[in-house]
Amino acid sequence: MTMAKDFSREYGTAIYALAVEEQRSKEIFEDFKGVEQAFSENPEFVRLLSNPRLSAEERADTVGRVFDGKIDKNLLNALKILAEKRRCDQVSKCFETFKRLYCADNNILPVTASAATDLSERQKKRLCEKLKEKTGSEILLTCKKDPSCIGGIRVEYGGKRYDASVRGRLDELGRAIRNSD
Repeated sequence: MTMAKDFSREYGTAIYALAVEEQRSKEIFEDFKGVEQAFSENPEFVRLLSNPRLSAEERADTVGRVFDGKIDKNLLNALKILAEKRRCDQVSKCFETFKRLYCADNNILPVTASAATDLSERQKKRLCEKLKEKTGSEILLTCKKDPSCIGGIRVEYGGKRYDASVRGRLDELGRAIRNSD
């Protein structure tokens, strides 16, 4: 069985280049974020768009019926192409490429914060303010609920991880005890 080539970088880069050319990168970023969320939350939709029993035209029409009038036409056309080629499983990767390029061009730092419970709006705002002060960049915050944190917060950005969670502190204490022998 041959493996399908991962074209997500090429598609994400092409969609971004077109967005910049049309001076609509912010609008398309917001649209693409919603599309990625819709695909992530509905894996059965992705399976439908990968069904070999549907013709390429039927897959593209299905995407059109779902997203037409709700997202930028260029993004819609790119999604139709992915559907025709049965590559909608790569929408998340395409978005990650688009997001990386968009953030780099706009001095935006993507940050992931993980906590045992949902962060309040006030906590999110304070975290963004502190990180902006520290980094000089606008912050694009993604929050994740991770019960394994127990308490506190874990923040990841720029390839670094700052762990102020109870789980992180317990792990650190455990390592210190093991290494004290």
